[in-house]
Amino acid sequence: MIGGMSLHLILKDLRQSSHVIVLAIIGGMAGLALLLIRGQTAFVLGTACFFISMILCGGVLPITNIVNERKRKTLAFMMSLPITAAQYGGAKLLSTLGMFLVPWLTLVAAGLYMILFRHVMPEGTIPTALILATVPLMGFCLVTGIALVGESDGLATAVNVVVNSSYWLAWYLIASQAPALTSTWNSPVPIWNGTAVAVLGMEYAVIAIILALTMLVQSRKRDFL
Repeated sequence: MIGGMSLHLILKDLRQSSHVIVLAIIGGMAGLALLLIRGQTAFVLGTACFFISMILCGGVLPITNIVNERKRKTLAFMMSLPITAAQYGGAKLLSTLGMFLVPWLTLVAAGLYMILFRHVMPEGTIPTALILATVPLMGFCLVTGIALVGESDGLATAVNVVVNSSYWLAWYLIASQAPALTSTWNSPVPIWNGTAVAVLGMEYAVIAIILALTMLVQSRKRDFL
């Protein structure tokens, strides 16, 4: 019964935020479509639209799915259900993460298709593109973790603003401090050198740590608030 209740919460969240997923996919696909026009202006606009769609989706979902639920005082109702704080946290984490992964994976796959089959960029850009696309996923996990385990809605909102306004700095540091990545952009095939593997591995290690710490802290809570 408790497992079924967790599934019910996940499906409820999906129904309420499905429009965010759809809009993110449409926005990202529109950005990729601009790349087919070719030219520097189309490339800049298309790339910006692609990443902005990811960033906005990653910023909206934790606020609407976690923070706003706390603001609406619906957690009081959750306390009357046969579900523990840890199970509630697990359901919220799975639903929020799952909803973001739908557009994220869709757009990443579409981006790879555009490179591999429509040749909008050399295949040598694939490692760097995957690294840059993982940065919004990493930021999203951080915001979601803070929103779930934090006791302050203001803190979650502040972290969301700081993270969403810092992506440009992360991308700049990656591009400027890892010349081994940028030097392979014009290659006709992807080159997975040590730098590319190390950076991508570090990103996913950080994601795993954030998610593990989130569940550890949430599992020790005795109430939902």
